[in-house]
Amino acid sequence: MEAKWSHDDVFPIIARAIDELYGGHQSFVEHDAIVDFLLNDSAAQNHIDAALARAETERSREWVAHNMVAWFSQRITVGESDWAPRFQRQQIRGKWAYKPIS
Repeated sequence: MEAKWSHDDVFPIIARAIDELYGGHQSFVEHDAIVDFLLNDSAAQNHIDAALARAETERSREWVAHNMVAWFSQRITVGESDWAPRFQRQQIRGKWAYKPIS
């Protein structure tokens, strides 16, 4: 499935997820926790549902949320993200995890 959502719309929601989840436990916020946050956040749900409505192939809401977080990580990895200076990253179980830089 092509990206049927905007990085500019979704990445701030992912950053908010990291900030909020980090505040709750003060350790790296793992990929799957960010996906769960997106699936339960009303703003993110709107983008997920819109992406599914525009999709050329059938995907699940979980797949779309995972894809959003994966793109967030990929943009940082290739050095094409304005979000990189805000977060420290560490791989946990093969996926990027994040915490805000104080």
